[in-house]
Amino acid sequence: MVQSKEVMERNIHAYDEDVKWQWTEPGALMSAKAYRDKKALPLVEKLKEVVKYLTIKCVQLTEQSRKLTAKVDGQQKQMSRLTDKVMEQSDTIDRLQEKASDLGHLERI
Repeated sequence: MVQSKEVMERNIHAYDEDVKWQWTEPGALMSAKAYRDKKALPLVEKLKEVVKYLTIKCVQLTEQSRKLTAKVDGQQKQMSRLTDKVMEQSDTIDRLQEKASDLGHLERI
């Protein structure tokens, strides 16, 4: 968990400061078409790839969260069933101890 947080912070830092993620100033004699083709479009393509990756990751995490929630619900049901079973066993033990006590009294008499 700590490692993933560090990686995320490093990536965020890279998006803010890394040269490959920044708009560059056009050269003195660079035309708008050349700037678009050489600078703007590659950056937009990189941004599209990042958005695509994040969208896929979000869908995967949503699915993983759904599965884990279902698993937790199943385990809670199982715990509830086992708790009920333990309570029944406890009641049975109490009744058997009471009968054993009564039997002990009868044997002494």
